[in-house]
Amino acid sequence: MFRFSFAETGFLWRWYNGHSDFEKHKLQKLVKTGTSPESLFSLYAYHSFPFPGQIEMIGGGWVQNDEAACHYVDIVDQMTLGLKKLDQLFGECGRPKVAWQIDPFGHSKEQANLFAMMGFTSLFFARIHYLEKEARLNNKSLEFIWNTSEDLKTQILTGAFYQDNYGPPEGFCFDALCGDDPIMDDPEMEGFNLDEKIAAFVEHVRKQASFLRSSHVMLLMGSDFQYTNANTWYTNLDKLIRYVNGNVSFYKLLRYASSNRSYWTGYFTSRPTFKGMIREASSLLQLCKQLDALADLGPADDADVETMARASALAQHHDAVTLVRNFTLFHESTSVLFSSRGTAKENVTRDYERRLAVATKEGEVSKREVVINDYLKKIYPKGTSKPPRHFICPLLNETICNVIKDEPTFAVTVFNSNAKQYSGFVTVPYYSKQAMVMNPKGERVAVQLMKTFQVSSMDTAARAPYELVIPVQIAPLGYATYIVDNSTSV
Repeated sequence: MFRFSFAETGFLWRWYNGHSDFEKHKLQKLVKTGTSPESLFSLYAYHSFPFPGQIEMIGGGWVQNDEAACHYVDIVDQMTLGLKKLDQLFGECGRPKVAWQIDPFGHSKEQANLFAMMGFTSLFFARIHYLEKEARLNNKSLEFIWNTSEDLKTQILTGAFYQDNYGPPEGFCFDALCGDDPIMDDPEMEGFNLDEKIAAFVEHVRKQASFLRSSHVMLLMGSDFQYTNANTWYTNLDKLIRYVNGNVSFYKLLRYASSNRSYWTGYFTSRPTFKGMIREASSLLQLCKQLDALADLGPADDADVETMARASALAQHHDAVTLVRNFTLFHESTSVLFSSRGTAKENVTRDYERRLAVATKEGEVSKREVVINDYLKKIYPKGTSKPPRHFICPLLNETICNVIKDEPTFAVTVFNSNAKQYSGFVTVPYYSKQAMVMNPKGERVAVQLMKTFQVSSMDTAARAPYELVIPVQIAPLGYATYIVDNSTSV
């Protein structure tokens, strides 16, 4: 019996939405009740297995997130999004038990602890420091129990792969993307290579087993973007199984370095603007999720929040937030395949940025602004005038907020998404020499007006000459609106 493993729900969701109801039903049947995987992934089937779970979900997150550059809130969010989709599609049968982090560049104790607390029974990955890999091979400790938290007493069975990649043994890649010879088992045919292939395969298994303490050997028969022609894979796997079994004589891991002087730690801090964009998108996503839930806004706002969540989740991918290696990226709307080799090219970076921007823009009004305004409308007391339309100023770091530039009076609404009261200051770009600020109780607030630095490279008429600093106090999971009048001096 074959069991096909599928990781990263984001790619599965894209496949699911691009196929017919008949094909969707076949997928659900494979996950829940069985029949062979090649009946789904090739044009015809030659097996019919009446076993449940022919396709097993592993990992389950929207992506395989990076473990160094991602904030834990974003990790939990992208895992929640992926696991939620699997539950919607397959119920309990789609719940993964194995954490699958085979491509991220090093592994953290905190990530492993999250997996342990989520109920995963094991964790597998490929990339660890080359010296640690060498040591673990020598003392047969590629598989170990990772004690992830002394306080919580959590632990998880962990396995590092024998090879330095997550593909099949050399010479045994049977995908259309590979150039390895298939197994020719007909002695009458030219190219007969059965004995040679089986001997090489058994030799690899024996060598790998010599570095393990158990008798269980994991062979990774597949890789990125494979099984496009599943029939080729399954035909050769059938032959391997049949002929090998038929011959009884054959029986914190972070600071990743792939070689000497080849440390990958630079991506922890590289591309700070893009990393900042991801953090800002995450912060606003948390706010919109809370507002949507607190006010029970409805399907339209739910859809807007999910669009933001999917963009944020994709950005946590170990090839996105890091921007350090080869990329192959599917454009969701046009099915165009973007590829770049080596360090991330600008078009790939721009595509990730575009996804985050598209998730927050809808014409001239951003989706997050729609959610915020819908929330304020719904919770406003009945019988009172509607609240003024609120805008988000995306260029605060440049001291620009065009929507208030020519307004004599405007409102500043501050949200607190934390579970405890916030007391602090907010800074607003300001275009006047005088200001009076009233708090939600109608009381005047002592504020401070500061001149901004005049930077010639940022010379723009939209840039505010002042910053208005307002002291605020916001209740847990609450908000407060401050009225600013620039007709009265500070």
